[in-house]
Amino acid sequence: MTAGAGEPAPIEPPSSRRPPPGRAPKEIAADTGAATRAGTAILVSRLVIAAMGWVGSVIVARSLSVDQWGEFSFVFVLLGLLSVVTDLGVGRVVLATLIDNDPDETASTAASFVALRTVLGVVGYLLAVGYVWVQGYPAEVLQATAIAGLVVVLATPGHALSVLFQSRHRLTYVAVAESLGQAAQLALTIMAAILAPYLLIFVIPAVVNELLALAVKVRGVHRVMPGIALTRRIEVRRWRAMVREALPLALGFGLTIALDKVDVLLLGVMDTFDSVGLYSIGYKFSDMMDTVSMAVVIPASTLLVAAWPDEPKVFRRRSRDAAIVLGLFGAVAVAAFVPSAGPLIRLLYGERFGPATLAAQLLVIAASATTLVILGLFLLPAAGKQRWYPGVALVCLALNVGLNLVLIPRMSYEGAAVATVSTMFVMVVLLWFVVGRAVPIRGLLPVWQLLGLAVATALAASVGQLMVMHTPVPWPVATVSAVVLVLALSQLLRLTDGIRLLHLGRG
Repeated sequence: MTAGAGEPAPIEPPSSRRPPPGRAPKEIAADTGAATRAGTAILVSRLVIAAMGWVGSVIVARSLSVDQWGEFSFVFVLLGLLSVVTDLGVGRVVLATLIDNDPDETASTAASFVALRTVLGVVGYLLAVGYVWVQGYPAEVLQATAIAGLVVVLATPGHALSVLFQSRHRLTYVAVAESLGQAAQLALTIMAAILAPYLLIFVIPAVVNELLALAVKVRGVHRVMPGIALTRRIEVRRWRAMVREALPLALGFGLTIALDKVDVLLLGVMDTFDSVGLYSIGYKFSDMMDTVSMAVVIPASTLLVAAWPDEPKVFRRRSRDAAIVLGLFGAVAVAAFVPSAGPLIRLLYGERFGPATLAAQLLVIAASATTLVILGLFLLPAAGKQRWYPGVALVCLALNVGLNLVLIPRMSYEGAAVATVSTMFVMVVLLWFVVGRAVPIRGLLPVWQLLGLAVATALAASVGQLMVMHTPVPWPVATVSAVVLVLALSQLLRLTDGIRLLHLGRG
């Protein structure tokens, strides 16, 4: 029935909105061109965000003492560990439902998912404050955790909204929201450094960042999402199914987060906040690599979900392309950072952080291996095989803790870095062995090409390091030379052939 002349058209309830004709949600999810554009947008934004975050960290590190910088870093590492509780891997599990062609099912799932993540954020906040209080940390650390912990409360539902955008490859909106939030954080950090350079003041901008990003995402879901609308009705009964299906992945993901950050907590217990501060400098560089890796893997994971199980050849191609992109990115990053680490750290953070050079180099090398761990972590739930992952994570966490307990008393923060890089390479091997056994598709990882990139990277980084140490060549020239060498070797040896992820619109 149509509206009469002069009568307003009837308004459809949100749950009855249909996607554009001819563009079913699953078709959108399988669109390689859309995934590439989404990946490009999120990659550019993550680089911009990482750069602004980097500048902010330099300002904070230069404004505080090494000990206070260690306390600042400790608080945010602790909050990062809480993703064990606040994430639960649910986002990767519900993604398949979000690309369902039934709009009512999609809307109910989306609303229930966001509500669940909000509750988990509050739980995570209480755990963070409770941990610091029970452990008897200084009052300033407890107060900083109470303020900065609001980041968890805001970011957890914000990340849930990002998954909704991901299901339709509408990550440009996420990129804008998160970039605006980071820009606000940087501006407030600069103001704090000028007007009130204190630990408790420096944690406030991170809260403002997440609040602004969340507000923009909420607005975006109602304005730009095709086929998705959040309903006001929250079906708590769905939570049980979400958590039950995600539990194996949640356990494995939590163990991985613990593995990645437990060294900082162990340093805080077994050493000093001064050591934590020096060690955390390396994480500022390696975390940037993790950020870029996620920008590559997130749109690729949507393509993997769309291809499984009906298109095994497409699934294999997506996995191999993503692995090559990540491998090449890791190769360039390591080749660039190893020669420049010392001069760059001294330039950005000052001479007092110069001793952190070796630890930073090792953490960036570890991050290059972590890129493949992230890919495997997304690939398993895309194929419905997440129950295989926790065993790998548990073994590697035990290995990392054991190495840290042995090496920290002997080598302080450099021992922690050795433990991290050793564990990550072991984890890559174990994880992809499990992927090979769990997923009935051969050749998901281009092993020989990645090994070739590893050799090329080691050669290029060594040449660059030798140029810095034993020649008068300026370190920027040595860095560029190392990058050119690794790119030239990768092309000469045909180590990057077959990449399709970077070709817009091609499946």
